[in-house]
Amino acid sequence: MSESHQHKRSFSDKLAHLIATVHPPDRGAYSYREIEAGIRHHAGAMTAAYINQLAKGKQPFPRIHHVEALADFFGVPASYFLDEEVAERVDAQIGELVRYADDETRNIAERVMTLDARGRRTVSNLVDTLHSYEQQPRERRGRRKPGGDET
Repeated sequence: MSESHQHKRSFSDKLAHLIATVHPPDRGAYSYREIEAGIRHHAGAMTAAYINQLAKGKQPFPRIHHVEALADFFGVPASYFLDEEVAERVDAQIGELVRYADDETRNIAERVMTLDARGRRTVSNLVDTLHSYEQQPRERRGRRKPGGDET
């Protein structure tokens, strides 16, 4: 059992972690006002002050539509806030994302995180195939015509 399973993190701990780690690569964390603006048109819209209270643990029990709005804003499943195993997996993925400096890679990775398990496996297989292809010497990278004939 991992250390985080022994100590279940609170909603505010998880939200504070997302605020600290999920942001564009060329700047720091989103402000509470930026988060408010980002979810303004979502069914779970809330004020910057309320988001601050959630992140600080002063409002420990958010409504489900607030959980969904925040999850959507940060590109994580709503279950991130409810299930410690999901949170661990997502945090590991976020840790990997933090290592990426370029916007395109980060954008792709964030979009993949929103896919279901089958979609993620499909993308993973596609990436493996592309990686194998790119490892081949250029002269062996044959282009194929429709129907499978090499040119």
